[in-house]
Amino acid sequence: MAFSSLKKLFSLVILFLALHFQLNVAFDTTQEAQALLKWKANLQNQNILSSWTLYPADATNNSTHLKTKMNPCTWFGISCDHAGRIHRFNLSNSGLKGTLDELSFSSFPHLAYLDLCINELFGSIPYQIGVLSKLKYLDLSTNQFSGKIPLEIGLLTHLETLHLVENQLSGSIPEELGQLSSLNDLALYSNRLEGSIPTSLGNLSNLSWLYLYNNSLSGFIPPEIGNLSNLVELYMDTNNLIGSIPSNFGRLRKLTVLHMFENQLSRSIPKELGNLESVIDISLYSNNLSEIRNLKYLIDLDLSENKLNGSIPACLGKLTNLSLLSLHHNLFFGSIPPEMGNLSNLVVLYMSANYLTGAIPSSFGKLRKLSVLYMFKNQLSGSIPQEFENLESLTDMSLYDNDLLGSIPTFLGGLRNLRYLYLYHNQFSGSIPSSLGNLSDLSLLILNENALSGFIPQELGKLRNLKVLQLYGNQLSGSIPTEIGNLKSLHILFLGENQLNGFIPPSFNNLSNLHKLTLRDNNLSGFIPQES
Repeated sequence: MAFSSLKKLFSLVILFLALHFQLNVAFDTTQEAQALLKWKANLQNQNILSSWTLYPADATNNSTHLKTKMNPCTWFGISCDHAGRIHRFNLSNSGLKGTLDELSFSSFPHLAYLDLCINELFGSIPYQIGVLSKLKYLDLSTNQFSGKIPLEIGLLTHLETLHLVENQLSGSIPEELGQLSSLNDLALYSNRLEGSIPTSLGNLSNLSWLYLYNNSLSGFIPPEIGNLSNLVELYMDTNNLIGSIPSNFGRLRKLTVLHMFENQLSRSIPKELGNLESVIDISLYSNNLSEIRNLKYLIDLDLSENKLNGSIPACLGKLTNLSLLSLHHNLFFGSIPPEMGNLSNLVVLYMSANYLTGAIPSSFGKLRKLSVLYMFKNQLSGSIPQEFENLESLTDMSLYDNDLLGSIPTFLGGLRNLRYLYLYHNQFSGSIPSSLGNLSDLSLLILNENALSGFIPQELGKLRNLKVLQLYGNQLSGSIPTEIGNLKSLHILFLGENQLNGFIPPSFNNLSNLHKLTLRDNNLSGFIPQES
């Protein structure tokens, strides 16, 4: 008898607890629904959230449907946990327009995911957002939020992802973000943030991605960033950062991408960066850096638009994984080290706008994967090496504004992938090789301001994709080939300042896409051809 009474009592307790739980969940759900409806009522385009209603759309005053409230777990963009409590907002790219001022964050104690990115939300980010103690994911990117980042975001200690990019946020990055010990991904780029980078960010030991670019951040880079041992990508470019790159960045062994271009960084690139075995992309252009060190694991190395000077180090030839090497617009002088011919994986090489002298190394002929070669605006001399005939992948060769001489090699006509050939403003002599007519993909042929002589090859008339042909400022003679009239894609034709004679070919009437034609300072005679 006593056991039976105890069993009944236990059953009553379980029933009471279940009813209490259900009542609490029902109360929580009602409170959450009312909070959402209040926010909806203050948005400027409420029709987007038409599913947010407490009653079915077909309910009337006398309808039995009024007794059945709609569950907010079924509303657009809203998800609930197994207990029926709202734990997820996903309203990204939904056309929302308004503020967050009337959104009662305290009504959503179980919210773990909040994504409002790519909308037209404006105003400030409310400090009350700090009450979302279970939040793991917060994305307010690509809106029009302004004002400061609220310090209270530092209370969201379970946060793993924080994206506030592409807004109009101003002020400094709060030190309190350094309290987000679970943070894995921090993106604040493309705002109006200023001031220094907080040293407290060095406490985020779980951080893998840090994006701070395109702001107005200033001051020194805190060496504490070097403590982020799990960092994979670091973007700090397009700011006003000064000083040197911290040497302890060499401890970021998982780092694959380091972008710090367009700042005011100075001094040498620390040799410790050579320890970064995972890094594949370092971009440091447009700074005031002055020296290169060992970076042997790189795939992309962009050091352009700095003040790097002296000779190009021969040790660059050891970076055999390089696909892109950009050294343009620096102060390098002296000869190009032949060791660079060892860069067997190189696809793009930019060395333009320096003070390089001497001959182009014949070892460059080993760069079989090279597609783009820019060496213009230097003081290079000598001829184009015979070994260039091996560069069958070359699509773009730009050697203009140097002191190169000798004849234009006939083997260039065998580089069938060439689309752009810039050899102007050098000292090339001899005739234009007729083999250039084999370059069926050629779009631009720029040979002006050399000492070229002889006839214009009629074979150039086979270049059906040619858009620009510039031969002016040479010593070319003879008549203009009739075949030039076959170049129906031609936009620009400059043949002035030569010694051409004879008539202007009537075939020029076929050049229907021609925008600019210069024939001045020649010995041409006869009539201007008339359209038939």
